[in-house]
Amino acid sequence: MKKWTIFLMALWSAFSASAQKQIKAKGLIWNESYVFELCNGFEMEFYAKNNDLRRTSQINTYYQKNGENFMVQFVSEGVGNGMETIIDKKNEVAVQMMGTGGNATPFYNVGGFKYPADAELKKLELIATNETKNILGYECKKYTYTFKKIFGEVWITNQISLPNDLGVFRACKMAALHNTLSVPGFVMEMTTEDAKGGKTLMKTVSLKKSEKLTIDLKGVEMNTAINKVNYFTF
Repeated sequence: MKKWTIFLMALWSAFSASAQKQIKAKGLIWNESYVFELCNGFEMEFYAKNNDLRRTSQINTYYQKNGENFMVQFVSEGVGNGMETIIDKKNEVAVQMMGTGGNATPFYNVGGFKYPADAELKKLELIATNETKNILGYECKKYTYTFKKIFGEVWITNQISLPNDLGVFRACKMAALHNTLSVPGFVMEMTTEDAKGGKTLMKTVSLKKSEKLTIDLKGVEMNTAINKVNYFTF
């Protein structure tokens, strides 16, 4: 749990430090508004040793019926602590809104991204098991993995045509560590555990829910990051 909090704070600080107020970085273009029509919902459960549940976080991914743009929303656990990131794949930029969910004006930042070359992709090797279970009506197969001192399991279905950009794997920032998986399919659930007994459970709680959301950026004070970063960092 602490590692996740530190990661988000570091990410926020990094983009804030690289942003220059009221100076638009050359080549950065974004839309004045974004419209999304569907929503996938996820939960993260943080456990300490002995399976002691410490905290639960909610994450939503909004996306378009016809289009590639999507937005990941970390639901605020306190007033004004939310964070939302729009991935604009056409313009190859990410628009971040930090401090959402309150009465104060959020901090807006836009940064360019670049897709990593094949040699730069970080693939998480999965080991298949014979176990299956039903998650939200979809048959899922269990895989296990070990990554350095982290181990866990992944439940994947082949009955969903959505990309993992719109799933729990991306929403919970696992793609920042492992850009791809060694097997195809849509990740419905994933756990990570460490040698000290800490565990994080990341699960899908809803899919393809009709929920229209419009993000209006017209007239906002947009900060811009000068350097492009890896697509999976956002």
